[in-house]
Amino acid sequence: MGAPTRQWRWRWNAQSKQRSSPDPRHLDGSRPMLLKHRLYPAAIAASVALVMIGVPTTSSAQPSEGAPTAQATVTKDVSFAILEDYDKGQDLADIAQDFQLMNELGIDTLRCSFGWDDYEPQRGQYDFVWLQQFVQLAADHGIKLRPYLAYTAPWAGNDGDGTYWNDPPADYQDWYNFVHNLASALSAYPNVLSYEIYNEENDSFWWEGDVEQYKETLRQGALAVRVADPGAQVIIGGLVFPDYDWMAPIIQNGYAQYYDITPFHAYPETWSRNNIVVENYLDVQYHDWFVPLNNNEGEGEPIWINEMGFATTPGKTEGQQANWWARAFATFLADPHIEHLGVYEIKDLDPNSPAIGDEANYHLGLTYTDRQKKLAFHTVDMLTDLLDVGSLTIADDEADVTVTSGRASDLHHHLFKRPDGKQVLFVYDKGASPTVSVTVQSPGSAATRYALDGSSTPHADFDGQTLSNINLAEGEVAIFQIDP
Repeated sequence: MGAPTRQWRWRWNAQSKQRSSPDPRHLDGSRPMLLKHRLYPAAIAASVALVMIGVPTTSSAQPSEGAPTAQATVTKDVSFAILEDYDKGQDLADIAQDFQLMNELGIDTLRCSFGWDDYEPQRGQYDFVWLQQFVQLAADHGIKLRPYLAYTAPWAGNDGDGTYWNDPPADYQDWYNFVHNLASALSAYPNVLSYEIYNEENDSFWWEGDVEQYKETLRQGALAVRVADPGAQVIIGGLVFPDYDWMAPIIQNGYAQYYDITPFHAYPETWSRNNIVVENYLDVQYHDWFVPLNNNEGEGEPIWINEMGFATTPGKTEGQQANWWARAFATFLADPHIEHLGVYEIKDLDPNSPAIGDEANYHLGLTYTDRQKKLAFHTVDMLTDLLDVGSLTIADDEADVTVTSGRASDLHHHLFKRPDGKQVLFVYDKGASPTVSVTVQSPGSAATRYALDGSSTPHADFDGQTLSNINLAEGEVAIFQIDP
């Protein structure tokens, strides 16, 4: 079964995620400035992936209880980014405060949007003055940029439904010219690493065209970037979920040559049904269909999750968000193919800003709107300190977990080896509070346990190979560093 029509997908979205506020789109179809923020649930598709990717139902009628783990140690490159969007003309002094938070986190890469409607408001009239100031401000803070190019200019789309910003380009030469001029204007800034071609194009809310129109948009964008800034990477637009049906015609028709990275997004437990969680988000459809398509029929591009998050909506605590980040980092990085994680986002949306979608859109930040830090800010800071070391070796099979007291219910563990010989261990039980011991194959000299607020204490019950008396609280992740 092939992918459903975009119209069907939108009907499903509308039924599943009712708008909680009026549609803020202007009567003339334009996109308000706020629309560049996280406005619409991205990861709806994980909960309907069975009917959306056209795989046999006999092996995937139920979601996988856990993604397959690597059967042997795998070493891979690993990188991280944080996300936040800014509109042309926004106060640079205010943006600098976000950059200072990034510096505190130790994350030096920002994914953000550069809107066609902002920077070419009239055909052939380019306005890059503020953008160049923004890029220089990022450089001054040691921040690299991975922008996605989206939000079709009002004069450049078909505008058949009165809304222009999600239209495919009506004339691909116009799109080529915009990308070429923008990339040329920024080619002198070495902190601009790549250009991503639109965003979540496999959802008709964000892209009202079909895959054929996207293929040509991708091709023209890639050609423009490679002429204007040959050193920059081209990234295919981040998918709502690992969508085999969308990617198959792109790859099988030879368009993998036009991008260097294959990204998708992940919001399990914020925008997914109850049975879709972090631990089974990368399910059989991802492992058996999406990855082989990318690696065997495509050009083996690195696979990224370049947008992921968890919202602290009413009823969801800071502790739940912090634990989600610990589980998500460990689970997704334990997949042998995932090389990058994008943290959405620096701060919550202003509650006075209207947004399409439900309340979760306002609460995805690591800080509140006023930049007061949530617990997850410290968690992500600690996680990147432990794991952002250039490359990691997945070594789950080198850790044996034994329940020494109580009973396990839904026990998980992941072990990573760093290039400096240190090991990072995650262990948790989602449904019970057992006491466990963990034996690792590579001996160490000392073990340190980290709390979600980033504080640490020596773990005294470590004999060089076995960490004993690990008391697990239900649903809370225990994190250890083992020194060589």
